[in-house]
Amino acid sequence: MSLTTRGKFVVAIGILVGLLALATLGGFLYLRSIGVWTSTAEPGRPIAITVPKGASASDIGKLLVEKGVIESALAWRITLYLEGGGDKIEAGKYNLFAGLAPKDALNLLAEGATVDFVTVTIPEGAWVTDFARIIGKNTHISAADFLEALASGEVTAELKPEDVDSFEGLLFPSTYQVVEDDTAITLAQRIVDEFERQISHIDFSEIEKRGYSVYDAVIVASMIEAEARLNDERPKIASVIYNRLDVGERLGIDATVSYAIGEHIEDLTVSDLATDSPYNTRLHAGMPPTPIGAPGRASLEASADPALGDLFFYVVNDCEGHHAFSETSAQFARDKAAYQALDC
Repeated sequence: MSLTTRGKFVVAIGILVGLLALATLGGFLYLRSIGVWTSTAEPGRPIAITVPKGASASDIGKLLVEKGVIESALAWRITLYLEGGGDKIEAGKYNLFAGLAPKDALNLLAEGATVDFVTVTIPEGAWVTDFARIIGKNTHISAADFLEALASGEVTAELKPEDVDSFEGLLFPSTYQVVEDDTAITLAQRIVDEFERQISHIDFSEIEKRGYSVYDAVIVASMIEAEARLNDERPKIASVIYNRLDVGERLGIDATVSYAIGEHIEDLTVSDLATDSPYNTRLHAGMPPTPIGAPGRASLEASADPALGDLFFYVVNDCEGHHAFSETSAQFARDKAAYQALDC
């Protein structure tokens, strides 16, 4: 039996409707699978997040995924497209929950349940006492309370050796948002946790093969941070430090003397350089007992992956802070003479 033209048209329309229905169902199932309307994660665990000033809606979605609030940044973007409201999210601290659907997270954020905060920036190379001073100056937490929190035993660092009391080098230099509910202990722990999060992404296996622990590498990184001005020189400075350590040569790093004295001093005197301290690497071979400051990510990465070669010396060779690197004492002597002839 053959179909009439009208019958063929009806059949074609039916097939088209069926295909559209299948496409719609497929689209719905896909959107559901990435969590646009529901989440497959375990709900309920409270999570505090801080939306930084200037964060875009896309940045907020990435933050929500990183913290475990939602499962998919794509689902977040689709929700924003369908629902709108991303421009209503203000900077601040929010109390959310794990396993939320993006729409639920968006609604909570749009309600504006924020907590006021202050922003504190700690520079690379800062000492623990610098952390305390900057925090004390800019937040409701005093410097003394911050130092007391670190000494209390309530702040923990997985990398800190049992025989080391100091948190020097184990606080990550970065920008932190401090809210009124923060205590000295919660803030100190957050800064330590950020250091451990950063270091977890760095491969120290090659250095460990050379017989150094990750904590040793942090000590080296702190010296790199104190010495380097340019990122591309950090691996070379790391190479010099490890090469000298390998053969038992004194490191002769002036920044360790400054740390031994307990003052940030640029121009050390002869008496300064004679300071009797295990931190004085001009007098004592080997590493200082602890890091001498807070290394940033670039110095940590350089410490984990030093430049190859037999570099043993370096000295400033221009007025912009570049260094000349050498393998022999004769070449170093020439580089040092050139440095002393500089008129900066």
